[in-house]
Amino acid sequence: MKSKFLLITLLSYFFTFGQTATEYFESGKSKEAKSDFEGAIKEYGRAIEIDPTFSEAYYLRASLLYDDDKYKEALEDLNKIISLKPDPIEFYTAALLLRAKSNLKINNKEKACKDFIEARELGKSVEEKYLHLCGYKEKKEERIFVEVPDKKKWKITYMSYENKQHITLIANTFDTIKKPSEYLSLTSSIDIKNIDLIKAMDDSYKTAKGKSKDAELSLIAKDLKAKDPWVMYLIQNVINEEYNCKVSQVWYLTQGENFFHSCFMSVRNDALTDEKKDEMIKVFKTAKIIYP
Repeated sequence: MKSKFLLITLLSYFFTFGQTATEYFESGKSKEAKSDFEGAIKEYGRAIEIDPTFSEAYYLRASLLYDDDKYKEALEDLNKIISLKPDPIEFYTAALLLRAKSNLKINNKEKACKDFIEARELGKSVEEKYLHLCGYKEKKEERIFVEVPDKKKWKITYMSYENKQHITLIANTFDTIKKPSEYLSLTSSIDIKNIDLIKAMDDSYKTAKGKSKDAELSLIAKDLKAKDPWVMYLIQNVINEEYNCKVSQVWYLTQGENFFHSCFMSVRNDALTDEKKDEMIKVFKTAKIIYP
């Protein structure tokens, strides 16, 4: 009889610990759906014991602990999730938002606001009352705009929007042998402020000089005291590695409220005339920052 009881106990032990983290997690969700919140917390805990990187289990347990006013315990789970940097980004920002609310509940406004702001800047919707509490001002999106002549000849060949943090647009015109005769690049990068535009000009020249000893720099115009400071310059004899030729570039750099805009228009040296140079300068004289 004793041996039979021992066998049943052992079988029960091995069955319990034979379950996977996912099975405990699904059991937790099932209990939560039936409003057995205490049972769900235990099942999520078992899933985490088996797999300490089970972000979803941490999050659901944290949510239940938060609803039960156990904010410090919820924070332990949320800290773990965020340290794991889970994918997708929506899950990470949801954890940030819940951690912010949890910190707010224990009167840790500084930490709460840090998470509210990070979540918002990563694209998560955050209630206005929290943003107001943290003194957060929504950053304006910015784009650089220029008017190009003969629009029909230009073709956009590349566009990149990296979470609205770094925007690049590249356009070309092509000659009869299908090689770019002109090239336009407009790049806007967020959170780059107070740029020394003259140093930025010199840095771009140094880069060109490092590839071509014949590179030459000429300042065209500048207004460093404007609302959106800018500088325009010409670099000649730049190496175009893709097409193995030398080009000349008119650059236009400007500092917006939240973005730094770096633009250039390029033409092959054999196509550079005084008329073409003036045309490129006219393009950047139309440059302006717009706020979509």
